[in-house]
Amino acid sequence: MKNKILKCTDFGVDCPAEFRGPTVDSVLEQAKKHGMEVHGQTAEQVSSDAVMQIAATKARDEDGS
Repeated sequence: MKNKILKCTDFGVDCPAEFRGPTVDSVLEQAKKHGMEVHGQTAEQVSSDAVMQIAATKARDEDGS
């Protein structure tokens, strides 16, 4: 099974962080934690419908597909 990858830049943030894991949910959890710890976002911000939509459409297989 290929890992999923999600990048901070997928959310429109100028940040080199990348998140990898076996599922979209696993990379999204990493991205949420990063958003709160590094970018000072609130739990509500990182759980917004907009963030969920970005994660659903931008998370991809690590090989680029």
